[in-house]
Parts: sequence; structure tokens; C-alpha cells
Amino acid sequence: MIAAEGCKRFGGEKKQENARTQAHAPPSSSHLKNAIERAGAGEVWVKGASSDSSGGARNQPLTVIVASASFNRVLAAVRTSAEEHASGDRRLVSRASASVARTNRHGRAAEIRLTHGGETEERCRLIETPRILRAAIVIDDLGRELEAVHQLARLPYRVTFAVLPGLAYSREAAEEAHRAGREVLLHLPMEPELGARALPGPGEIKVGMADPEVGRVIRADLGSVPYSDGVNNHMGSRATADAALMGRVMKVLRERNLFFIDSRTTASSAALEAARRRGVPAFYRSVFIDDTESVDYSLGELRRFRQVVREQGLALAIGHPYPTTIQALEQFLPKLERDNIQLVFASQIVRSPGAARLSPPARTVEVSSNAPHK
Repeated sequence: MIAAEGCKRFGGEKKQENARTQAHAPPSSSHLKNAIERAGAGEVWVKGASSDSSGGARNQPLTVIVASASFNRVLAAVRTSAEEHASGDRRLVSRASASVARTNRHGRAAEIRLTHGGETEERCRLIETPRILRAAIVIDDLGRELEAVHQLARLPYRVTFAVLPGLAYSREAAEEAHRAGREVLLHLPMEPELGARALPGPGEIKVGMADPEVGRVIRADLGSVPYSDGVNNHMGSRATADAALMGRVMKVLRERNLFFIDSRTTASSAALEAARRRGVPAFYRSVFIDDTESVDYSLGELRRFRQVVREQGLALAIGHPYPTTIQALEQFLPKLERDNIQLVFASQIVRSPGAARLSPPARTVEVSSNAPHK
């Protein structure tokens, strides 16, 4: 009885001590990050955390790219975040001090120190930009084997995985991508041009299909690719040019709350317009990064893609699980981040402000006649 009572008393003291510690704690990186993202309303990019996951020393400042329209609001949110963590002990109050300087005619930078009890606990750097530049890269044709899936999952970047249905490794590929925190798309097979050298494979959407059959095929395909957040077309130059068929496809996607990416294997594609007309969130492919299996070719296309992002503010590229493509991504993606272009999942491009106002150019789609994605 005495021992039990002692344990209770000791436990109560520990709880009180923990409560005091929490009350006097400085704002955490996660709290600060959440406050910044709420204030930025989608127009911020938190690039780096100022402490490691083990709670070690804070070495690097939290670097935040902020669109001009949100800069003052985010700066105020950082200060408020510090004040919200002020303790009852006036000696341990949290404060945020900021020095704001204009870096060039386009933007400002703010260096912010968050102090707690007179000691610097957090540093934050806000960098103003006219708008946040966002890019998405989708890797198609996954599900045939797993080695490329393993390699892509190890890349520390938000690459989107598009998985073909009904193949030996479709389910495993989708599950591994999901475990790795990556976004999964159903890479929906569609009928190619007449006389195409390659076939789309199982689960194909064909010209002439009626509503019930379209729904049945898509549901079966989704069943073999779990965790699918959206859909993009595999091949389909003939099918995507059929506006009525695309309307049937988009009806099913809308019912299942899925978004659509038009791979644009033909300039005659009616898929993007059909999706938008039926209220399906949608976007389109700007660049194929590997029509030629070569590291140098893919790096050149990735540089071209970067320029499209700079011009439009957001864009999406598609590649394939070739060893040369993966090698090019390993080389290029760190440069993309250093250029202050945020790599995001396809869903974030689709739902970005301004996405619905963008449309692909009317010129002929740049795809080799021998390319497997037509």
C-alpha cells in the first residue's frame, strides 16, 4: 500500500513537471511550419527544417519561399507563433525578432530569430518570390517488374508513380509506392492509333465502349492498383481523340473523386476538355523526358521542362522507368530544388491556383512515331 501510494505521488510529480516543461517550451519546428503553411494558404514552400528528427541542435534555419501576396501575412504568423508559446514565467517568454531587407527589385528576405528565455531556439528565413514555381514528374509503365520501383522509391523526392493494371507486379508496385509516401496513379490503358506496334495491355478502354463497360473496366483496373489518387492514360491516341468516349471515362472518375492527367499522346486529344467540362480536376503533360533512352537526352528535356515551369508557374512531365531516366533524375532533381522550383505530386499541380486556366499548345505533340506511349 505504501509503495503504491509512493508511486502515485511520484507519477503525479512527474506529470506536473512535464506540464511545466511543455508550458515553457519554445515553439517547435512542426508548430512553426504549420503556422506558416496556414498563413500562406498554398502560396508557401517550407524548404528546410532547422532541427533534425532526433531533436539535436538547430543548425540550419527553416527556409521558406513565400509568394508576394502572402509575405506580410506569413511574417506576422511567425511572430504570432512565438507569442502563442510564451510561458507564464516572464523570464522565459518567447519572442520573434525580424530584419527585413529587399534582395532585389522583385523580392524581400526576412531573417527571423525566435528566442526563448533570452536564447535563440529557432531561426527562420523568408524569401519573397512573385509566385511559387511547382513541377510534377510522373513515371509511367510501372507494374511490369519491381527493380525500377525500388530505385524510384529510394529517391528522396516527390515523384508520382503511374502503375499499369492487371500485370504481375501491379499491386506490389502500388503498395510499395504508398509505403514510401509517394502518390499513385492508375496508368489507364487506352486504344492507340490503328496499326500501332505495341498493345496497351489488359484493362484497355476502347472506342465504341458503352457506359456500363467503361465503368466495369475502370473499376477492375482500380482494383489491381490500390491507393490510386488519380488516373493518366497509357497510349490512347485513338481513344483520347473520341470526345464521347472521354466523357464516359470522366463520368466514372468524377463518381470516384479521382483527378485526371492527359498524357497527350496526340494533339487531337479531347480528354482534358472532357474532364474539365465534367468537373474532374485535370491537367496535362508538357514534356516527355525520355523519348530517347539516353541520360544526356533526358537531362536536356528536364532543362526544357524547367523552362516551361518558369514561364507558366507550374507544369508536369512524364517519363518511364528506364535506367537512363532514373540516372538523369538523380542528377537533375537536386538542381531543381536549388532553383527554387518545388517538386510536388501530380494532385498538387492539378489543384494549384491557376491550373484550370492553363491549356496545352495547339501544336503537334512532340512524340516519336515509335514511342511506346502513343
